[in-house]
Amino acid sequence: MGTRLWMEHVIKQRFPHVRYIRIHSTGSHKAVIYAWDEHLCLSEKDTADLFRFASDHLPQDVCFTVKPYASAVEDGVAPIEVPDRLRRAAMNGSLDQAGVFAELNSLFTGVVVAYKRYDLRTGTVHLDAYSYASIEEQARSVIQSHVNELMPVGSTARVVFYGT
Repeated sequence: MGTRLWMEHVIKQRFPHVRYIRIHSTGSHKAVIYAWDEHLCLSEKDTADLFRFASDHLPQDVCFTVKPYASAVEDGVAPIEVPDRLRRAAMNGSLDQAGVFAELNSLFTGVVVAYKRYDLRTGTVHLDAYSYASIEEQARSVIQSHVNELMPVGSTARVVFYGT
């Protein structure tokens, strides 16, 4: 299962001159690769090479587009701080559904995250988060962010929270 961090790593290995890379899933089996080289630009050749690489080596069920890194801000893609433990899990190339939920449920004390369903049409993974206590808005945001990091590129996640 290819997470954002794992795919960014793969691209950096193949294109070492690409200094800035960010992949963002837009849902419906689509994702954008934002990239810049060391000169803070994205040449037409790099755009074509990245697109060809994505088409040939990244998941075939995801439709990738390539844009300059500056477009991430214009598209509302915010920078993300990823804790080391979550980063290690996301970089595990053999991460599967059981591994995702084991990791998520070990990150949050008193919260159980469970798979509900997958919407094939939209590429949305529906999850439920259960707690005996109320889950504050800030904690909800952190949980959603962590869930997003462990989802396959091209998919989005929707977490419904249940608590007293």
